[in-house]
Amino acid sequence: MARGERNRVLAAAGALLLVAAAVYGPVALLAPLPQASVEPLPVTATTGEAPDPVLPVTGSAAVTLGPDQEPLGSDAIVPMAAAAKVITALLVLDRHPLEAGRSGPSVPVTGEDFAAYQRYTAEGVRAVRVVPGDTWTEREALHAMLLASSNNHAEMVARWAFGSLDGYLTAADAWLAERGLDSIEVADTTGLSARSVGSGADLARIAALALADPFLAEAVTLETATTTRGTTFGNDIRYRPEDGIIGVSRSYTDEAGVCLLFAVPVAVGGEEVTVYGAFLGEPSYEQLAGDMDAFLASASSALGQREVLPAGTPVARYTTAWGATADAVTEESVSTLDWGGRSMEVTPSVEPVTLSREGGRVGSVSVETMDGPMSVPVVLDRAIGDPGPLWRLASPGVVVPEFVEWVTQRG
Repeated sequence: MARGERNRVLAAAGALLLVAAAVYGPVALLAPLPQASVEPLPVTATTGEAPDPVLPVTGSAAVTLGPDQEPLGSDAIVPMAAAAKVITALLVLDRHPLEAGRSGPSVPVTGEDFAAYQRYTAEGVRAVRVVPGDTWTEREALHAMLLASSNNHAEMVARWAFGSLDGYLTAADAWLAERGLDSIEVADTTGLSARSVGSGADLARIAALALADPFLAEAVTLETATTTRGTTFGNDIRYRPEDGIIGVSRSYTDEAGVCLLFAVPVAVGGEEVTVYGAFLGEPSYEQLAGDMDAFLASASSALGQREVLPAGTPVARYTTAWGATADAVTEESVSTLDWGGRSMEVTPSVEPVTLSREGGRVGSVSVETMDGPMSVPVVLDRAIGDPGPLWRLASPGVVVPEFVEWVTQRG
């Protein structure tokens, strides 16, 4: 190639390079930067080390702080005796709500109800006399079923509210499934059947549900109840009221053993917290008393307000194409009332980040506590800044595609 031609080629190439540089320089310096990649970090929320409350080792026993909170204790499924009557009461009240102190609608005594009274009397189990053609108020019938543990009244109110015992059992299955009480199966209204079963965990929730109902919360604290016709019966489910215990159901059958649903106040940090519980399958009332003593002695030290996720806990890591890193950390701590030694599910939700200041909010994290999900913000522990012109000019494989995508989106 002649020198002149070569010079023209070099001049043209130089000109192209100058044009390319004139174009690429602004593109590189002004192109949007790519978003940082996000890597979730392993996070554990825990209530820390603390002694467990002492629960019975026989049968199935559990405690909870509310009907919607996760119980602590056994999932073993055992016969539940007259705890089944509390479920009967809850379903009847779900269909026919009754305020504390109110009598409610009339419940007629049918021939089936009288036959049930005769049958239970002949079997030597608890029954309160009824007469065909008579009527009881809903309040009176529920008092007889719960306080005097009248088996015939359990059938009577179920037939009245649901049309038949089969209708009641169908409704009970749906009611239990709707509330996630999957271990409980009711084969009758009374709990005399050994096929009426449940776990301590789910029956502890039943105790909490019962005391959330205004009528039941009043009924279980009565010392006696008297009908309009002058029949008086005592509260046979009371259990150690001198210790502040509220008996929700107390019963015995050969198959179920001694069963107690209860609520009791527990001192926590100078305040009282109500704990709901179920002790099922106790071999004797003496054993129940000893197990209750052990639980009450241990409850205050096992239950407390605990920090389960400290402030500054990393939940995700951002890494940029130019090598900068920053962690998304909890801006605040998460504390909840809970038993010790429990782990909780943590769900971070972080947003895309390109550039951000230190402390910039980038999402939140949710912790599934016994009080339900608790959410706190997450922020960057350090700034993510612009990489500068030298990196931009030296990274065409990054900045050019970002610029093209930006132009395409705007077009």
